[in-house]
Amino acid sequence: MVTGVAAGAVVIGAAGGTALLTPTPARAHGSNFGDAYGNIGSATNADWMKDIAGGTWLAALSLPGTHDSLSIQGGPPAETQQNFGKSANTLTAQLERGIRAVDIRVRVSGGTHFTIHHGSSYQDANFDDVLTKARDFLGRHKSETLVMRVRAECPRGNVGTFECANDPKSTDSAKIEEIFKSYADRYPNLFYAPSITRGTVAYVPRLSQVRGKIVLGSFDNVDGQYGINTFNSHKEDHWEPDGIPQKFGFVKENIDKAVRDGSGEMFVTYTSASDYNGDLMSPAQFAGGYGWANGQPAVQGVNFRLMQYLNSGGGNGHLGIVMMDFPGWALIQNIIDRNKGYTVAGGHQAIWLVNADKTYVDTKYGKCMVRGPEFDSTKTGGLVTQRTCQSTAPTSHRWSAEAPSYDGQGHYWIKSGNGMCLTIPWNNGTPPSAGTQLFWWGCETRWFSGNQMWNIMPTQVEVGNERRTAFRFINQWTGLCLTVNPDTAATAGGKVTHDTCPK
Repeated sequence: MVTGVAAGAVVIGAAGGTALLTPTPARAHGSNFGDAYGNIGSATNADWMKDIAGGTWLAALSLPGTHDSLSIQGGPPAETQQNFGKSANTLTAQLERGIRAVDIRVRVSGGTHFTIHHGSSYQDANFDDVLTKARDFLGRHKSETLVMRVRAECPRGNVGTFECANDPKSTDSAKIEEIFKSYADRYPNLFYAPSITRGTVAYVPRLSQVRGKIVLGSFDNVDGQYGINTFNSHKEDHWEPDGIPQKFGFVKENIDKAVRDGSGEMFVTYTSASDYNGDLMSPAQFAGGYGWANGQPAVQGVNFRLMQYLNSGGGNGHLGIVMMDFPGWALIQNIIDRNKGYTVAGGHQAIWLVNADKTYVDTKYGKCMVRGPEFDSTKTGGLVTQRTCQSTAPTSHRWSAEAPSYDGQGHYWIKSGNGMCLTIPWNNGTPPSAGTQLFWWGCETRWFSGNQMWNIMPTQVEVGNERRTAFRFINQWTGLCLTVNPDTAATAGGKVTHDTCPK
């Protein structure tokens, strides 16, 4: 997968066709319904994103979130979260416990500001409370980010019995958007600016671009476009299903899609639901279960079922954003743990950074892979070497990943600036040994050429006290990795070879 999120930036995700370096199952957390429901735990997850590489795309993260995040008033039909107090103190408690995606519902009040509602129920908070608490948290924990979905909660026009009404009732979308802009202006640099630019949706950002900021995922129920591209494209939000088993089926299906997905797009799964078929089943019952006996629900809720599924190895990979009612500490931790990948300290000669200027830099020696000036005897190809990176990368230092139309197996060409392909020497059809120097050569289009096909696997690397996402490039034919040769690493024009992949 190549995620086109910024011009000139080549970012590569896991391709299919290999079992190498697949993630191991995350540690299981929790065993009973109380670990999944109602008890959000202690404030021990305030900085969990500091261990995530800054180069990671937001869409590649697994983020625990809350649905109707501040809904703590209004009785069983309206309440969705553990109550830590009004004025958005509940938001602070959620953030300290690891929540990184929130769902904020706003009502226009006095034609000038937003109050927080769930339907007709006022939640003892206003939008200033939300932004102040978020700003304070992000100021103390600069490694973190917060994805916020905002919804204009009140309908424009006729208002139902359990719905809120804007003040004034004549409020239109333009007025709601004007008020939102006034908040953004009063909290400069708090929001990731491209996500709040009216009329556009922003490309999915890297974590390093949004640390210490709020990312507006979407602004729903207004006419203007805002937010992040694809935020609502892969969404599970059956909020009135035909019972708990059906709702969990929807949840599991969307999470499994997120795990399998290689598009780099956003996935959002709401585990929340309420009233179905007129039986007035509450959010708490959907989340926690019902039919209590001996301190346990006879019918387990969505939260417990999801915790069990994750504990048993389900959803082993990228989950996207999971928005929950009354989440328990173990369910939150299960989602956070999906972000833990391989971290290689100090770098490795077979692990490469891919930079925005299209340079490929090995993480052990800091050398750039180049299309060497040394030609083969036919003058139609030549050697691939390494040299010191330059402040302005010449064409010979630039590479890009491109999926051939005829492959269909998730492999890529690695193409140099002159359009030539990174190539394992053909060696009369016999896979050459580890340590053989690579060539740049014309890309083969007549048939499938495994010696030019690369599987691309992301990994976490820590170099110079910074964690980033880097990549292993595994040749489809030989199963060996693109590598800087250690024996010639100190020499300009040293060899770039294929060799045993790091574990």
